[in-house]
Amino acid sequence: MKYHLLIKKIHSMAGARADESQDALELVVENVAVHLTDRTRRGFAAKLPQELQAAAMMVPTAGAIEDDIIEQYMDLEDVDEHRARHYLQAAWQAICELFDRESVDDITAELPRKMIAVLQ
Repeated sequence: MKYHLLIKKIHSMAGARADESQDALELVVENVAVHLTDRTRRGFAAKLPQELQAAAMMVPTAGAIEDDIIEQYMDLEDVDEHRARHYLQAAWQAICELFDRESVDDITAELPRKMIAVLQ
């Protein structure tokens, strides 16, 4: 799926504006990627549209791993917690459609429980 189709999908699922959808998509990719092993991260990045591959290959930092994804999005877009959660969940759903079920399970297995609770 192309990058712009992912943004449109998030818009249709969550009602987010294009810029909110784009930010949610990029934030989810970055936050998921920092928790993945190098091998899983490379596979994750390879399945994403080219526009998201650099974000997926970011090297994790201690600060990035500790940051709460909802708070990051709330600060970025100045939205309430409910909307932030809804937009991030829509972005995760759109991303998951790029992968088969086994790959999604492998990625999810490496994520912290707190992040899984937010995204699903």
